[in-house]
Amino acid sequence: MKIGSPVVASTERLKEQVVGEVMTKESVTNILVELGKRLGFRVGTEIQASDSAWVDVVWFDDRFDFGPKKEDRWSKVKTWRQPVLPVAGFEIEASAGAKPLKGSIANLNDLGALMSVLVISEENLAKMRNKGTKWSNAKDESIWTELLKRAVKWIYEARPIVRVVVMTEPEVIKWARNKGVRLKI
Repeated sequence: MKIGSPVVASTERLKEQVVGEVMTKESVTNILVELGKRLGFRVGTEIQASDSAWVDVVWFDDRFDFGPKKEDRWSKVKTWRQPVLPVAGFEIEASAGAKPLKGSIANLNDLGALMSVLVISEENLAKMRNKGTKWSNAKDESIWTELLKRAVKWIYEARPIVRVVVMTEPEVIKWARNKGVRLKI
């Protein structure tokens, strides 16, 4: 990767999107965008998967290219109107409750990507700590374990028709770093 390349330049902008020690949804979105580009996909954000469903980040295989030109217009794709191939869809959950999670599964179902990923953001740690004394002093690892357990349960209840992988925000950051996306968090 050359210094000054689009991936390096855009990942430098990620530094500015961290609020305290918890990243914003926008910064997690940008990490997934840069990771997708780094892996060779065409990437779009807020992709309309149906008349009423949008997916936060989608990685496309442009070899089946009847979509937009290979520039920034991939975020304008309407997957039910254009023959494009979504390889992976990502929904970022800042509120990992049953109702929002099931809505994200419905959006991912509408997208129909080969792989769907639900990313549980770190914002959920603080929300869990505010839910009562059981979680207020709990270690992060315990809360992540509980969040993942709940997410898997609610995904099962939503009866997805696509493969759904559950990842945590720290796992996404580690993945991006392992693939050479430079982040300063």
